Amino acid sequence: MEKSEEGLGAASPGVAAVRISDAVDELLRFTLSSTLSGDLDFSDLSLSSNFCSGLLLDNASLTSQHLNDEEIGNGVPTYPLYKHLAKELGNSFQVGSFPRREDLGSNLPPEEQSQIKEIKWDELISKTGFELSNMYGSINFELHVQEPFFSQLKAGRKKVEGRLAAGYYNNVAQGSLLLFNKCLLLKVERVTRYQSFREMLQVETLANVLPGVATIEEGVAIYRKFYTEEKEKASGVLAISVSKPSSQPYIFMKEILNGLGYDGVGRLLGMVRTAGTVLDALPPSRSVLVSSAGRSYQPDIKGSTLTDAARALTKHAERGSEGWWGHLKGNDSQKNQLASQVINQLLDDCCWMNVHLIQPYGPVFEIRVCEGYGARWSSDGSKFIGFLEPYTVDGFSKDWKH
Repeated sequence: MEKSEEGLGAASPGVAAVRISDAVDELLRFTLSSTLSGDLDFSDLSLSSNFCSGLLLDNASLTSQHLNDEEIGNGVPTYPLYKHLAKELGNSFQVGSFPRREDLGSNLPPEEQSQIKEIKWDELISKTGFELSNMYGSINFELHVQEPFFSQLKAGRKKVEGRLAAGYYNNVAQGSLLLFNKCLLLKVERVTRYQSFREMLQVETLANVLPGVATIEEGVAIYRKFYTEEKEKASGVLAISVSKPSSQPYIFMKEILNGLGYDGVGRLLGMVRTAGTVLDALPPSRSVLVSSAGRSYQPDIKGSTLTDAARALTKHAERGSEGWWGHLKGNDSQKNQLASQVINQLLDDCCWMNVHLIQPYGPVFEIRVCEGYGARWSSDGSKFIGFLEPYTVDGFSKDWKH
C-alpha cells in the first residue's frame, strides 16, 4: 500500500528506468536487514550477523559535517556504515571497476598486496553490476508499499495490488515490470478495473489482495486510509495481479557481498590490510572515538581535568620538527582543546584505517593521515591508547623524532 496521497503523491507511480545509484542504498539496507531477520533467501550470505548488524548500526548524533551526501573522501566513515558502503558501490558500478588505493608513500605502514583479489573484484563489479544496472533500466513503474504488504509480496502471499485508477497507474499493463521499495521486482500478469475497492476485494478475494485481513469491511477501511471515497468513485480501482521473477535485485546484491567478502567490504569502507589485520572488524563510531579520547586522565583526583588525549599529546608535541601536533601550552582547558582539535583532524582527514593486532594491546583501531601521524584506540573505540608518529622502519631507535 502507498503512504498518504498528500505526502507522497500516491495518485501516480514513478515511471521510467531507475538509476542504480538511486537504488543501491535501500537495496543494500534491505539485503543486510533480511539476513538478520533470518530470511531464507539470504541464508548463504557469507558475512556474519554481527558484521551485518554493525553495518546497519545507526545513531543520528554521529552525523559529520565533513562528509556530505554527494561526496566520499578521507576520514572515518559516519554511521550507519552501510550508507558509505552503498555510495562506494554505486560509484564502482558507474565506472565498472573496483576502486584502487593510491600509493601514499613511506610514512604509512606497508599494506599487503591484493592484486589478484582486485582483479576478481573488478570482474564481479563489472559483470554483476552491469546485470543489476540492466535490471533497473528495464523497470516500467516504481512503487512503494508498507509492511506487512511488502513482505507478503516478496513471499508470494499477496498476489494482487490494489490501486486507484488514476495518473500513470492507468498505463500499467500486462508484462509491465514493477519495482517495489527499490529492491523487489514483480511482473504484471493482468490488470482488472473495478468500480470500488469493495468490489475488487469481493472478486479477487482477501487472501490474494490483503492476506491476514479477516473481513471485507476491514479491507475497505485499510484502503480508506490512503484513498478518499470521493476519489475512489471518481476514478475507479485497479487490481494489478503480479508474479515474482526468479531474478531479483537483492540476489545480485547478495552475490556482490559474497564476492567481496570481509576484505572487499572493508576496502570500500576505507580500511587497509596489513599483517595482523582483523578482517571482520569495522571502524568504531566517531562519537565513541571522540568520547574515549576526551575521558579524564585522572578521574579519581579532585580538580584534575586533563583528558587522556591531552596527556598523550604531551609526549608528542615536541617530537615533530614540522610542528604537526601544534604547540601544547597553557592550562588544562587549553591543552584539552588542542588535543580535541588534533583528534577531530585525524578523524576527518585520515587516509589509512586498520583494525589489527598489536602487542601488548591485542586488536586496536588505528588511523593515520597522509603525513603519517595518527592515533590508536581499542578495537571497539572505547579506550584511547595514544597518538602515533609517522611510520619508519627505524622509528623506535630514533625515539620517533622527525
